[in-house]
Amino acid sequence: MSSRRTHPTFLLADSDTHARTLLAEVLRAAGYFMIDTVRDGNELLERTADTLPQVVITASRIPGLSGLEYTRAIRSGFKDVPRQTSIIVMTDTPTKAFLDAAKQSGADEMLVRPFSSQAVLLRVKSVLERPREFIDCAVYVGPCRRRRMVEQYTGPMRRFVDPIGNETAASPWEHEENRVAVRACVKKISELSRGLTSKDRRKLREIFFAVKETEKMADEVKDEMMGEAARSLGRYVMAIGATGTPDPEVLSTHIDAMHTLGMLSGEHHKERENLITGLKKVVDKRLGRTQAA
Repeated sequence: MSSRRTHPTFLLADSDTHARTLLAEVLRAAGYFMIDTVRDGNELLERTADTLPQVVITASRIPGLSGLEYTRAIRSGFKDVPRQTSIIVMTDTPTKAFLDAAKQSGADEMLVRPFSSQAVLLRVKSVLERPREFIDCAVYVGPCRRRRMVEQYTGPMRRFVDPIGNETAASPWEHEENRVAVRACVKKISELSRGLTSKDRRKLREIFFAVKETEKMADEVKDEMMGEAARSLGRYVMAIGATGTPDPEVLSTHIDAMHTLGMLSGEHHKERENLITGLKKVVDKRLGRTQAA
């Protein structure tokens, strides 16, 4: 087996730095470490030609070049890039017109945002372990389109790469890839909270959006407790953000609890519940004092 197959190389393209970081963390948690990232379409084309990645994961909308334009360029024979390069396109707008265009462009797989870490890895494993036959004819160049690229099917699992056996027993949030993605969100909140002052409304606003992003990620992977912790902190920030002064103790208590929640497994359900109960009491107490003043 070649080194390229054993250690696949990835190129990630997204204009959002945090989105690139999260995606890279998901891949690293799964054991993929040869990862490069770019911010726009021009960079994407240049880096593809320079490094010849095995798998490219690109947002459908990036400055300078859309994900589908990039796919068509690769399938048409851009420089010395292999036309069979695996391309996974991420989108926020999975309309029928867009999905049809994606299929026609020659994309291997589609990821509809928001998506879970498991969804990312299923697509990656699909292109690496079960690549479709590559078609090169007058009217179409790309992977065989007989297999659907977007799973909206809610019945029994039917793909070879779908979870089987005991893999479906654990809750989605207990999969390590999902836990890594949530921890990365909590880490962002922690980093933003350092050095926060009462007059720094811009940073407080950034913290609030990071909290909402954590809440969204937790809900996506069905981590109810982490979602409750994020909602508790979001409630506090929203309540004091306009006129009050954020209490560093409230922020640090929530961040510490969220870090702990990210480490505890389903076997520690009671401990996780107690953390959430404690956070809600802290916020109720602080907001009560604020209102009384």
